[in-house]
Amino acid sequence: MYRLYLAWRDSNVLNHIPTQEFAGDRSRARYISELKDLLESGYRKHNKAGDAFKVPVPIGGYSVKHRVVLPKDHLEEMKHLSNNVFSWALASAVIFAGDYTGAPDRGPWSGKALRVGIHQNLGNITKQLDDKINQYFAAVLPQDPHTPKSINFIEFFVPAIAKITNSMLVGEELSADPEWIRQTCDFAVNRYTSADDVRAWPPALAYFVAPFIPSVRRLRQSRAYVKKQLTPMYEELKRREELGVDSKAKYRKGSYGYEWLWSGTPEVVTLDDFSDTMMRTLIASIHTTAKTISIALVDLLSQPQYLPTLREEARQAARPDGSIDIDRLFAMDCFLKESQRLTPVFLITMNRIVTQPYTFKVSGLHLPVGTMTTAATAAIATDPDTFGVDSNSFDGHRFARLREANDAGQSAFKMGMATEDSLGFGLGSQACPGRFFAVNQIKLMLAKFLTRWDLTLEKNGVKYEGGRPTYQYYDFSVVAPSEYGMELRWLQV
Repeated sequence: MYRLYLAWRDSNVLNHIPTQEFAGDRSRARYISELKDLLESGYRKHNKAGDAFKVPVPIGGYSVKHRVVLPKDHLEEMKHLSNNVFSWALASAVIFAGDYTGAPDRGPWSGKALRVGIHQNLGNITKQLDDKINQYFAAVLPQDPHTPKSINFIEFFVPAIAKITNSMLVGEELSADPEWIRQTCDFAVNRYTSADDVRAWPPALAYFVAPFIPSVRRLRQSRAYVKKQLTPMYEELKRREELGVDSKAKYRKGSYGYEWLWSGTPEVVTLDDFSDTMMRTLIASIHTTAKTISIALVDLLSQPQYLPTLREEARQAARPDGSIDIDRLFAMDCFLKESQRLTPVFLITMNRIVTQPYTFKVSGLHLPVGTMTTAATAAIATDPDTFGVDSNSFDGHRFARLREANDAGQSAFKMGMATEDSLGFGLGSQACPGRFFAVNQIKLMLAKFLTRWDLTLEKNGVKYEGGRPTYQYYDFSVVAPSEYGMELRWLQV
């Protein structure tokens, strides 16, 4: 009877928050494919009036049955609260079914360490990215007008970004190992797939079945592989007895990502913690960046009216040595911001689990322990009150106008900035710590494409002239535009 009481109690603790559901068909398949529409309707009906609402979670975790979607002013209050009150780590464990799959956690110290390391070294990081992109493109892309080449966006960018990012985060030796690149490319896919596969089973059976599910086994094997490969690095750092605060401070100005992370580790950090954090950092930086640049290129090449301006700007930003002055890419930054606004990689961000009872000062809304909260990122980004009556249409000059009209605060409209109207990278102290690393990598790649090759959009290997496509989502994540690519033909300048 007590268990029945607990089940009844837990099912009613959020009754004070309205539920936004589909009319008619409420199947799992519909939630997965049409969540974008549900979130937009809930945002217009509830969040715009200053109220939270909740949506059922057909996938995402056995322990959480609803996501509570918070209004913007509540997000502003929440961004100042610590991970000990609104926990992103617990939310991630729920979303990726970590208790069942063995998906690694990221050390709570890692976000700040990465953010500080990247901020202090961004100029040098950008120069290294420029050089490494030059090297990679020279090795795999055509360098004369007589040998055009077609690439599939996702098939090209995932290994390209994995190679370049790994060389920046773990060094040249590991990044030159094809097996390491394969493992880091596959890990993110297995993390999503294993969570979905586990949830095909009832909770009571999932613990027993999970070790036999192929995607779970691949995930666990990758985790063990990464730990083995990073052991020498960890042991060498530990051997130097540089776990103290004073000793680790020098690593903030290091050349590699593992040094930035090491600068923020607690005085007692285990190999498992170090290895899992490195793996989570890598997978966060590869697939999301690959999706973002792929979608941006589809948006650009399907709307060729933007090409002349962006190409000329990129040429003006190119230095004699082939490097790019990234600060001169104003129009490109505005175009990328619009692309991300209309097609964010995630429909929702700022996923958190409430770890202690919390009442919002702004409204009096009370959330019990265990509540999962989130932000309607995509719906906020198409709010006509913020972005105009054409907020659902693509306008590559939108953010140029916004920046020119808000000269004093124009930095808020730059790609990579996290504000309550632009939540693609999160908000506050828990915003994506590597976002400027990713943004600069995307800009450098696009600038080099524009200045060196004539680009033709293709769909399934055939020239595509059908206009900007509609992108699909699976649950809260955009489906990679895997059918699109481009032909590159070297420009004779």
